[in-house]
Amino acid sequence: MRAWLQTLSVSKKLGGALTLTGAALTVALAFLGNVSEPPSAAWQAFIAFLAIVAQIGAAIMFGKEGRTDPAFAQRSVSRLVGLAKRASEARETAELLAERGAPVGEVREAIGVLSVHLSYFEEGYLDAIDDWRTFHPDAVQAAESLRSVDDE
Repeated sequence: MRAWLQTLSVSKKLGGALTLTGAALTVALAFLGNVSEPPSAAWQAFIAFLAIVAQIGAAIMFGKEGRTDPAFAQRSVSRLVGLAKRASEARETAELLAERGAPVGEVREAIGVLSVHLSYFEEGYLDAIDDWRTFHPDAVQAAESLRSVDDE
């Protein structure tokens, strides 16, 4: 149980605690309403109010879980736009090379340019994966394990 609790984020832990608090206050209110001398209506209303606040707090905490930070999304999309531009440049280089029937020297130079573009792709993809690893490590781990199964 302790190992499982350590895997939970702070917002999940706080959301769970608030949910339990709200439920406990609701049960306490039901119990206190049925005793021989129930608390005043003001106290019952206060306990109900605290239960409502706890449930709203739990909803807010759970609602925060798994949301993408807009700055993260912008950085990730920006990286993908850059990779698309590099892919376009690499495609144009390959097309020019294929159309012209270039001499060996130009072919070697073009292959060098393509190699540079490919290294940018590799670096960009690894950086994008690291972005996701920061935001959602479980998703990356699942994708990597699926990929390793597919590669076998």
